[in-house]
Amino acid sequence: MTSKLSWIFFVPFMAAAIFLTLAETVLPDGAILGLNDTMLSYAAIGCVLIIFVFTLIFCLVDRRISPYYLPHRNFPAGIFGILLAAVFAADGANRVYHIFSSGAIEILALVEAILLMLASIVFIVLGLTHSFRNRDNKHMALINVVPALLFAIRLVRCFVTFTTISIITADVPLLFCYVFATMFFFNYAVAISLTEAKNAVKSCFIYGFPAAAMLLAYGVNTAYQGFDTTDVFSNAGMLEMLLTALYIIAFLLEMTIFIKDRDHVVINGDDGEYEELKAEDTEVVDDFVVTGMEDDDRLDTPASSYLTQADTTDFLYTEQRTEHDDEPASSYLTKADTEGYITEESVSPNDVPDPERAGYTDRLDEIDRLILEISGDIE
Repeated sequence: MTSKLSWIFFVPFMAAAIFLTLAETVLPDGAILGLNDTMLSYAAIGCVLIIFVFTLIFCLVDRRISPYYLPHRNFPAGIFGILLAAVFAADGANRVYHIFSSGAIEILALVEAILLMLASIVFIVLGLTHSFRNRDNKHMALINVVPALLFAIRLVRCFVTFTTISIITADVPLLFCYVFATMFFFNYAVAISLTEAKNAVKSCFIYGFPAAAMLLAYGVNTAYQGFDTTDVFSNAGMLEMLLTALYIIAFLLEMTIFIKDRDHVVINGDDGEYEELKAEDTEVVDDFVVTGMEDDDRLDTPASSYLTQADTTDFLYTEQRTEHDDEPASSYLTKADTEGYITEESVSPNDVPDPERAGYTDRLDEIDRLILEISGDIE
């Protein structure tokens, strides 16, 4: 599956994006090829877009990846999810407190605060799912979309702030963080809820890699600028970005390891049950029962191997051996015990050897030779 090759471009370009973002704070203007801070920001965005383009190419040419995926046991993702839930809950409660204490209620800010507390609940569930491998997520499709709504609201608020400031001073990397994060968590909710979609799993790769790179680069740069000890809650945004990036990376790593191809995943249309076929499993295709082995394995397996290797332990018949199994068939026929049968073995007159007939048989070779000699004289 070519989708897994996206890691080849993700790792180096993510490191480049982090370096370019940190260079804005650490290095003076023009230290890197004469680029100022704004140019370095756009260069970091360019690295993220390169990750997006190559991941898109790898996923588009991938025809084998399954359109369904269910989370497996993943302790790093579970830990990051629970930590992210705690940060979201604290940030949401602090925002609600400040909104009502100030007396000026802003609708978008209030909606964001509510979604933060709802997202904390979702990530607690997801963290426990990753830790204990609870596979019943198909009934939580609406709840799993809450993180996507949260980043969508933050994206709207980011656009609103851009209308009041100059585009030169606008925080464009933050905008890209929310764009990719929104798209990832929407497709993430669709994929893990087993909702019927064509490219939900592929989209997790397509938007997950650039989202993780952008969030991690922005979060590392913000953390390097300093931790605010006077107002601890002001550091919530930085922690949310770092933990979200680490959660996405842990989930993408899990998908890379456990994702199946479309031939080994079956979704029961009646109840939506998810099943992964193994090599020894069987599947029904157009009323034919075939084994779940790969096509290459079938080609390498001779047809006669089924007769010698077939497992018949659960069949209705059992193999029984007799005393004649090791004897040739001819000897068995001659030694057959006919006692108790209605008919008895009899010898017909034709079975008695005739001396004259035997002599005639011996002279057949001489007659043939004479005919050949006569035929030669005639010619």
